[in-house]
Amino acid sequence: MYFWMRTEKNSMAEVDYLIARKMKILPIEIKAGVKGGMKSLFYFLGEKKLNTGIRSSLENFGEFSNKDSRIEIYPLYALSNL
Repeated sequence: MYFWMRTEKNSMAEVDYLIARKMKILPIEIKAGVKGGMKSLFYFLGEKKLNTGIRSSLENFGEFSNKDSRIEIYPLYALSNL
């Protein structure tokens, strides 16, 4: 497993896990509760020109989309389904 961290000065951004799925990089962000932004995940998707990421937390299954990206939401207990 891999992770990503932006190393620019005065800029904190990290993605918890990176895996390969269908020959593409899939970033995974893990949250402890149900709240929390996804700035680092969206930044990574934009920088690497990817359109799909995963967020896992205490939330139920779901999806969040904007004009450029789609975030699939998996509950923590369901991560083994990836």
